[in-house]
Amino acid sequence: MKKLGVVLLAFLCLFAFPACKKKENLAELGKNLTTYSMDISLNTQEKRADISEKINYVNNTGSIIKQVKFHLYPQFFKSGAVGTVVAETHLNDAYPHGMSYAEFDILGIKVGASEVGIKLSGEHDGILEVDLITSLTPNKSVEICIDFSLTLPNCEHRFGYGDNTINMANFYPIACVYENGAFSEKPYNPNGDPFYSDMANYFVNISLDDGFLVAASGDETRRTSENGKQKISFEGHMIRDFAFVASNKFELKSGKVGDTNVNYYYYADSNADAALQAGVDAIKTFSRLFGEYPYSTFNIVKTDFIYGGMEYPNLILISGDIEDLDDYKNVIIHETAHQWWYGMVGNDEYSLPWLDEALTEYSSILFYDYNSGYNLNHKAMVDANHSNYCKFLSVYKDVLGDMDTSMRAVDEYKTEAEYTYCTYVKGVLMYDSLYNLVGEKKFIKSLSTYFEENKFKNAKKENLISAFEKVCKMNLSGVFDSWLKGKVLIR
Repeated sequence: MKKLGVVLLAFLCLFAFPACKKKENLAELGKNLTTYSMDISLNTQEKRADISEKINYVNNTGSIIKQVKFHLYPQFFKSGAVGTVVAETHLNDAYPHGMSYAEFDILGIKVGASEVGIKLSGEHDGILEVDLITSLTPNKSVEICIDFSLTLPNCEHRFGYGDNTINMANFYPIACVYENGAFSEKPYNPNGDPFYSDMANYFVNISLDDGFLVAASGDETRRTSENGKQKISFEGHMIRDFAFVASNKFELKSGKVGDTNVNYYYYADSNADAALQAGVDAIKTFSRLFGEYPYSTFNIVKTDFIYGGMEYPNLILISGDIEDLDDYKNVIIHETAHQWWYGMVGNDEYSLPWLDEALTEYSSILFYDYNSGYNLNHKAMVDANHSNYCKFLSVYKDVLGDMDTSMRAVDEYKTEAEYTYCTYVKGVLMYDSLYNLVGEKKFIKSLSTYFEENKFKNAKKENLISAFEKVCKMNLSGVFDSWLKGKVLIR
């Protein structure tokens, strides 16, 4: 997620995108993954949805399991969870028309043909535990069906609606990642993007009123209309989440990068061509630097959103509140970089937010090195981050005393500002120090190696360090640890 921040400034030249090679067969690559099939009936007037979700859960845990656990993120938008969705300082921005709450009701669960009980646990009942009828051995699958209903909050966030758009993200039960002998059950947190998920396949049907455009993860495969209602089908292979945005105010512009359709869904934007071009240029640049974008669709969506932007597979949300065009394009570029760092190379965003956010922020700076027409300068951008970080530390120390400058889990930061400066701003300084240490060519080669070795997986800190050490033929663990543990003195 990109916070609104200082507009930073640029150089060098745009290189040509190489001739496209044939895209990977994502359906073949994902044939042994869990599959989510959803039928969604969205009532656009009442802002509610009735959803039938069928999960063909494949046991890729390596263990025999007797239950599957799911995150229920809408629980944190319900009444009684006040203050958990966003920081207190942002409540008025998130709820411009006053506090509003979601309703989330599970209507029934089946494992195979058998009805099972609804068992909730965790903070705000944010975990659904589905007991299996029989134990599930590795590489075997089980069908789990969950029927549920949602009423969206009037909230300009990932899940909610504003005056212009309906945002449907993190809205459905999604399987917890299984690691170290257990399911990861970390709850929603107002800091950052507190999510962690595995690659999966998605088949989603959305029924809603005619006149609405829908931007979603995956590819649109079918659209029908009858009696004032439309049904739109989407299919996504090898993606780690599914989200969509709907609006009857959307206009659409499209471009192309190789075999990828780049779409810009927007309302009230006189700079739509420039926004679309930023997305096109970002897909070209990051494909060249890190590895090819393998999907057929990439959607940029202007929406009602409290922060600068937010990333989902094949889909990025850009806040309609951003007025400055350079800021707006910079957020598009940042969120596009997330398609590589979070989308294709995943990680535990809760415990290691710097692993995708800091790398994404620095990737945005690298973008400007190869796109001179944006008039932003690598050194100036890094210098701005350095100055802002030092100013923040100084103010923090004057008000609250010494700050823990380690780069840590989202729930370990006392304030959102502390999270932002340690993760984004300090993260840029960390990667720039590495860039200067190993040089541009080895730095880029290290990232492309990291991408290739961890594509479609969940990466750890060790995977990133290993890629750098392999390419640079240097022991760099101490360099990373000194930054991550807050031992580097920044003046």
